[in-house]
Amino acid sequence: MARVTIYEADYADVENAVERAFDDFRPVVEGRTVLVKPNILGAVPPERHVCTHPSLVGATVRALERRGAGRVWVGDNPGMRAYGSNEHAARVAGILEAAGDRFVNLGASPVKVPVASAFADRLAFSKEVLDADCIVSLPKMKTHVATVITGGVKNAFGHLVGGEKTRLHRDARGPENFARAIVDVYQVRPPDLTILDAVVAMEGQGPSGGRPRRLGRVLASDNAVALDTVMAAMMGLEPRSIPTLRIAEERGLGPADLAQINIEGPFEVVPKFKVPMIGLWLGAAVSRLITYVIVTQPTVRRKKCVKCGSCAEACPVEAITMTEHHGPVIDYGKCIFCFCCHEMCRYEAMDLTRRMRLFQGLRY
Repeated sequence: MARVTIYEADYADVENAVERAFDDFRPVVEGRTVLVKPNILGAVPPERHVCTHPSLVGATVRALERRGAGRVWVGDNPGMRAYGSNEHAARVAGILEAAGDRFVNLGASPVKVPVASAFADRLAFSKEVLDADCIVSLPKMKTHVATVITGGVKNAFGHLVGGEKTRLHRDARGPENFARAIVDVYQVRPPDLTILDAVVAMEGQGPSGGRPRRLGRVLASDNAVALDTVMAAMMGLEPRSIPTLRIAEERGLGPADLAQINIEGPFEVVPKFKVPMIGLWLGAAVSRLITYVIVTQPTVRRKKCVKCGSCAEACPVEAITMTEHHGPVIDYGKCIFCFCCHEMCRYEAMDLTRRMRLFQGLRY
């Protein structure tokens, strides 16, 4: 039976929770090369609680060194091109300092790997992901406007280099297809240990535009699917209603059912946790109909927009054009509703609003 452990924690004493996680799950790290994979969404400071908190990263590095890890790497592939380099994003997020000389640019050495996917025959993965003897994943507990949640399974999407994530957004259109693409990537190299930053989670329009919610928890498991299942349940969600979890379970990658998970520690459903979706509790046919008729589309908050162009660069189908006076203009005829523009906007200038397709004349 899969096991997930929940620890009470704060950022000031997160070291204790990390030590207990390593003692409980005992990944083999002595003399081995270990990749620590935080979630660095972009160049966002720690107080915004968008990225994995640097204190968790530092505590994990120290725990590995105490256990005799031969070599420790710390890195991610942020999805932002407009924010600058991986190193710049890690510096602003506080993770570069936490990692010290163990930080690696995961985008520097891509390797094409054959994948069992309906959306690509080969994908470019970071060489360090493939070379590491052990991977410790450090996701953040957040909602996600395209996948409902982002946790351990979605954190593996950062194993991809450069424009590969953009390509999958473009080719795997719609929530169901995109979820399959995420699981395709995850199963190439699942992490050996996942430690989830739920000290301060994000609810609402995550993964970047939501609001912090203090929970005071760290979760750990050697099965990221099981961990995400517990995380989803804490958010008040039915785990199998999350496409990535249902698909991962169907492929035998882990359970999406609390009855199949041994949960140790203070598990509780967070009251009124805000999630970014409609129709998940309805029947499949009704949900598809509502999703078709009511479209959630990005709109520009002109008062917040600084015309940096990150949304246009992030758009996988070039549906956003930058203009001199008005900034970004969205062509909804091209838009595939992947919400990359929302995810990549660090100024919260991309709002997500629901529109009736019948009155908007949108193409899906």
